[in-house]
Amino acid sequence: MILHKKHHYKAVRSKNTRDQRWDFEDMCDVRFRVCKFRINPPGSDDEWEVLITNLDRNEYPLARMKEIYHLRWGIETSFRELKYDLSGIQFHSKKDQFVYMEIYAHFAMYNAVSLSVIASSKPYTQGKYQYQIDFKMACCIWRRYFSISDNSDKSFTQLLLDMAFYLTPIRPGRKDKRNLKVKLVVGFPYRLAA
Repeated sequence: MILHKKHHYKAVRSKNTRDQRWDFEDMCDVRFRVCKFRINPPGSDDEWEVLITNLDRNEYPLARMKEIYHLRWGIETSFRELKYDLSGIQFHSKKDQFVYMEIYAHFAMYNAVSLSVIASSKPYTQGKYQYQIDFKMACCIWRRYFSISDNSDKSFTQLLLDMAFYLTPIRPGRKDKRNLKVKLVVGFPYRLAA
């Protein structure tokens, strides 16, 4: 059982901030299980993963949880691209409805960029690696396309050609250590008083 103390802190906030949505009137039972399994082959250094889930133990035994764990990478890379490549980590609004609108706009932009990357990608295998279109540069090209576009087929074809220019190699089995950096504040210059 998880205990949640109602209104355990008070702070000065805007009148538009609604913090009470996380304050529950009654206690609620939350049931989950903890799964721990090895994610590397036996004989190498021990690397374990611990998952907390509410999936049924009979339908999803530990071996199946390990299979499902490896399927998450597509989702994780999508969220990474949404957060960092499309700048979805900073919101420009304070009201909830406008923040939701920004999130939906990021989803729409992500889908548009992803579909155009698929449409413009051609197999390029010269050299040691296979190559794919750089998603970050595709986002930058799409932003430029929206600001100067005349919505013609010619400009969309040019957009696809521009994206095909920026390629990155696909390096399978690559493992880098996480480079943890201090996160700095991202300012918005248009808010500064003149």
